[in-house]
Amino acid sequence: MPTDITPIHVHRRFWSGLALLVVVLIAVGCGKRETAVEAGIRTQTLHIGNRAEPPDLDPQTNNSLVVSFIHEALFEGLVRLANDGATIRPGVAERWEISPDGLRYTFHLRADAAWSNGDLITAPDFVASFERFMNPQLGCEAVNFTYPIVGARDFVEGRITDFGLVGVEATDASTLEIRLRFRAPYFLSVLADKHFVPLHRSSVERFDGWNRRGGAWTKPGNLISNGPFALTEWKPNVVVAVAKNPHYWNAPAVKLNEVHFHPIEDPGTEERAFRSGQLHVTFSLPSSKVAAYMERQAPELHAMPLLQTNFISFMTTRAPFDDARVRQAFSLAIDRDQLLATVLKGQGDVASTYVRSGSGGYELPPFSRYDPATARRLLAEAGYPGGAGFPRQEFTLSSRDEDKLIYAQALQEMWRQTLGVEVQMVPTEFKVWLDVLRNRSFALTTDGWNMTVNDPSEMLALGVTGDPNNDANWSNADYDAAFAAIEQATTDEARRDAIIMCERIIGEEVPYAPVYHSVRNFLLHPSVQGWRGNTLQVIDWTAVSLHE
Repeated sequence: MPTDITPIHVHRRFWSGLALLVVVLIAVGCGKRETAVEAGIRTQTLHIGNRAEPPDLDPQTNNSLVVSFIHEALFEGLVRLANDGATIRPGVAERWEISPDGLRYTFHLRADAAWSNGDLITAPDFVASFERFMNPQLGCEAVNFTYPIVGARDFVEGRITDFGLVGVEATDASTLEIRLRFRAPYFLSVLADKHFVPLHRSSVERFDGWNRRGGAWTKPGNLISNGPFALTEWKPNVVVAVAKNPHYWNAPAVKLNEVHFHPIEDPGTEERAFRSGQLHVTFSLPSSKVAAYMERQAPELHAMPLLQTNFISFMTTRAPFDDARVRQAFSLAIDRDQLLATVLKGQGDVASTYVRSGSGGYELPPFSRYDPATARRLLAEAGYPGGAGFPRQEFTLSSRDEDKLIYAQALQEMWRQTLGVEVQMVPTEFKVWLDVLRNRSFALTTDGWNMTVNDPSEMLALGVTGDPNNDANWSNADYDAAFAAIEQATTDEARRDAIIMCERIIGEEVPYAPVYHSVRNFLLHPSVQGWRGNTLQVIDWTAVSLHE
């Protein structure tokens, strides 16, 4: 059969096609490769810096900001906060009533609230999850949030064992009632916290996780959640990835398809990842870079004052820090103004109080100051004149990043020059530091608290005897009485007086030496829409999207 394609025509077509292929390959090879940010805009996949590797994803036993962003994506409680950090919005509960005396909250669950596997969420799910959160066996650090609830503290501290005596009850499958011991105007905000989310009990129990912290139930393929996203991937020290949850009651409002959380502990590395197109949002920005971004008025730079205090925790049950005069001397030797001006440029504001003044609307008088002469006198009175005979102490750092090292070195030098004492810095990985806190195996450490409720009582609770977050292991009867007066106050004036008394005692006894209140400097790519910084660092994931 005759054909119009001879062997020579075949060869020409082959070589012409090969030449075209080479040109295409060269063009592709020489062309600009799509960055993670660019691909994310195209696919609605947000890449966010998450500071550190999560210890695990158990929302009730984790008490760190590096996990809270992930938890907000995976879980939802009865109510939630808008991205202004203040407005209360319905969550699993579509509506609620509060009794006139403020002691009874009744929540009505929405009929379409479901788990990520399609199971419906019920009021008994919340009761069971609250009981797990208060389980003394787990030792959840944030359990003090439950103490306004009738019987909660007695259950947590083992004085009662019947959870039926705690003021949390499912009156039917879709109605939850919570009874309080005292009026707590901030209580709805408490319920928006990640610790009060429901857990899918059968899946947790399948991996033997109901009566212990974390575990295999928090891994991809095992974790059943109820938030706008579901867990799809977790590569330790690389990424935690979540994808849109089709069973979420408000799924149509979720614009992102995926969020990838990247644990980058070093702010310098994180900043370079942003500049190279690997991140849409950073967790922070190195203090050494803030001035340069400010000078050129970079639109990607955002600064937000936080309800967060960075302080030094002293182990008050171990010499030499069992002596309040030693703790006072260390605090009085800190030149906070110089530290913020020369070391922590743009990273915060001087902390003259433990809780940031203005929190919850309460203006607080200053109690912490720089007074080197008094610092030296107190140390001498404690038996260490000019630092003579003072035992060398390990100064545990909460991370290994450069900013933390520079900050700690400045403190180390202030104590050496003013007091004549030496402390040896011990940088630790974040996960290791959390264990150090739980075991209280430190002498003094960099510490801090990020408030999740805009009320001083949340942070002041850290000084109460036996509180799970009392890292200093401090006990003071006058302080406990002052804190109890906050709860029992019947007027705003009485409550303010009790709050100020707590601050005064901390300023005098110094279990914690406040250093600075944080200002979060971070980088935000212009493609990110709906992101709004707030003092509580809440992310409303239904509001966020990516656009060219």
